[in-house]
Amino acid sequence: MPIADKYEKSQEALDKLNADIFNKLKKSVLQEAIQGRLVPQDPNDESTSVLLERIKEEKAKLFKEGKLKKKDLVDSVIFKGDDNKYYEKVGSQVSCIDEEIPFEIPANWEWVRLGTLYQHNTGKALNGANQKGVAYEYITTSNLYWNYFVLDKLRSMPFTDEELEKCTVKKGDLLVCEGGDIGRSAIWNFDYDIRIQNHIHRLRPYVPLCSLFFYYALYLYKHIGLIGGKGIGIQGLSSNALHRLLLPLPSIAEQERIVDKIEFVIASITRR
Repeated sequence: MPIADKYEKSQEALDKLNADIFNKLKKSVLQEAIQGRLVPQDPNDESTSVLLERIKEEKAKLFKEGKLKKKDLVDSVIFKGDDNKYYEKVGSQVSCIDEEIPFEIPANWEWVRLGTLYQHNTGKALNGANQKGVAYEYITTSNLYWNYFVLDKLRSMPFTDEELEKCTVKKGDLLVCEGGDIGRSAIWNFDYDIRIQNHIHRLRPYVPLCSLFFYYALYLYKHIGLIGGKGIGIQGLSSNALHRLLLPLPSIAEQERIVDKIEFVIASITRR
């Protein structure tokens, strides 16, 4: 028994060491990827400025249809000045945001606010005074983990038609925890819809994007302290904080190449 106990403790220590090594390697791979160093840039890719123009046109269309507020039409344009510092222009106001930039990115990428790319909102809060509507199952932060969901023992609460529009998640939506393990994220890849409660953000891109790239960006931000960390880290993810989160933006084609490479490298590490 003493030998068995010693072996068991040694195996536990080895398993922990392997997990630590894997997590460090994964973080290193993601740092290379999100900073634009994992795959080469292709000059034939569509310019990010063209992508941002398509998003602007889609926002204008949604505003005309009454599906977007006027404040969401105000452009945020981030650029490098002659002094090599980063600036942001919102409407007619220009301010230096150099201290917010977490790392350098390739010259053909752009820094954008998350709210430029994604329409986002939280779900419904369950309370005794808000009992109108039809009962539907919903998920909470306890169902949402890094890149997967646990969907047993779902509870139900009533949703009105208006609340359903705001709180329903569709295939491809990126979900982010507002509280608990702040920033924990996963993409809803099921062929059926689900509802969310108020501590989950639903992110839906204005135009098709590779949301897995931005999932990996959020994962990296969380694990290097840019979300829920100290210093410049965001301590909580209110709607405003999430809207203002800075993200690197490569072309869609490069987003997809990066995700393919990330998953190939991580699978290679796992096999070893």
